[in-house]
Amino acid sequence: MKVKDRILFLKYALPCAGTLVKRGKVSQEHIDKIIEQISNNQVPKEEVEKKFKVAFAMCSNLAKEMKKDSINEEVIRRYFISEHDKTVDERFKLMGDFDPVACKTRIGKVLEVDKEFAVVETSLGKKKYKTVFTKDIKKEDNVIVHFDFVVEKVVK
Repeated sequence: MKVKDRILFLKYALPCAGTLVKRGKVSQEHIDKIIEQISNNQVPKEEVEKKFKVAFAMCSNLAKEMKKDSINEEVIRRYFISEHDKTVDERFKLMGDFDPVACKTRIGKVLEVDKEFAVVETSLGKKKYKTVFTKDIKKEDNVIVHFDFVVEKVVK
């Protein structure tokens, strides 16, 4: 994966990291460090994306299906925006140890923005989301949210 694709993958995957912490797969301190790096467009030295085994495997398979040489932004967005929710439902049936509603990605409209948060209206209603990955968003932007994070502006 190219650097920009690794960053995009982690912006989408990191909101799920609480589940990995709960399962004892990684520490919260480690995740906080990775979130800080990604929020500053820095790529971790280690291949953190492989800690998100299901998402990484699904994106790898999707890349092959789409005849891509590697996981790229097109693959990442297709998985997390179009196919991730089905995987969430399947994994919840197996594991049952995470919030399947919060884990789904949604498109929403930014209603307010302050230093570290934005109020975004989605199909679930209004909620406050962290903006560490999207410091340039503003009121009226359409964004994609995942758990408690605004992942990115909707690309047109």
